[in-house]
Amino acid sequence: MLSRDQLEAIRDGRETPDDLASIVIPHYQTADLARLCLRAIRRLTDHPYEVIVVDNHSRDGSLDALRRVEWIRLMERGPEVEAEAVYAHAGAMDIGTARARGRWLVSFHTDTIVRREGWLGAMVARLKANPRAAALGAGKIETDPGWYRAIKRLWDTHRMKSAARRAAGLPPDPRHEPRPWYPRSYCAVYRLDLVRELGLKWQPAPGHPTGDLLYRGLVDAGYEAVRLTGEEMHACVAHVSHATALLGRGGIGHWRGNRKVRRALRRIIDTDLAQELMGDDSLDR
Repeated sequence: MLSRDQLEAIRDGRETPDDLASIVIPHYQTADLARLCLRAIRRLTDHPYEVIVVDNHSRDGSLDALRRVEWIRLMERGPEVEAEAVYAHAGAMDIGTARARGRWLVSFHTDTIVRREGWLGAMVARLKANPRAAALGAGKIETDPGWYRAIKRLWDTHRMKSAARRAAGLPPDPRHEPRPWYPRSYCAVYRLDLVRELGLKWQPAPGHPTGDLLYRGLVDAGYEAVRLTGEEMHACVAHVSHATALLGRGGIGHWRGNRKVRRALRRIIDTDLAQELMGDDSLDR
């Protein structure tokens, strides 16, 4: 855990450690979740870092809570924020990337909670060990039981629709085709110098979620990624998919999906670590 003096020196630009990691976190109306996310980073990170939180014009009081976190760099966007959540998120990532001072760029979500000490140093070490690697990350973290995942694969509607189109002689629909691997943006590490040198951005496009085109740009330039398994990533962080959409924007459009997110979020919040972090206001200073 870095000291308050270290974090303030990094925040103010008085110190820029050689191996500094810039953690960029878009935010929209998730005060309690953001508090847990930031406190977990503060408590469990000993690698040199700065945290840049980019707020997408929150109007629920959560921005005031972020202003009280003394060790972060807070960027506040106005009403010009993109209307669609996916574009607002990407816009915030582009702003944070432009302001980052580190050697490493870390994309992070407020619904990602660090689980163990040394997580960031271990990821950076894995990335540094491969000279051709410009990114590190994982796919989706699967925490459902194996039998449930098997049923989901069996009844994969995207795969069924893709097969039906092929059988009918129709061209593929990108919405239903399997997506190539890319580092999911809930927690991924990049070489910031290459992202800037190649002029890469976070904005998505049809068939390309946030971060996919940025990663493709690195691959097209001849670089590769360190691919963590879901289990390896889950040993470092927990990610509650769609929790930010549930809390900040009212849900994901289906009651079953919202119920699943609430249950997953409750499992995280009820852990001893989360309860300890939420009770320690000193981590905001």
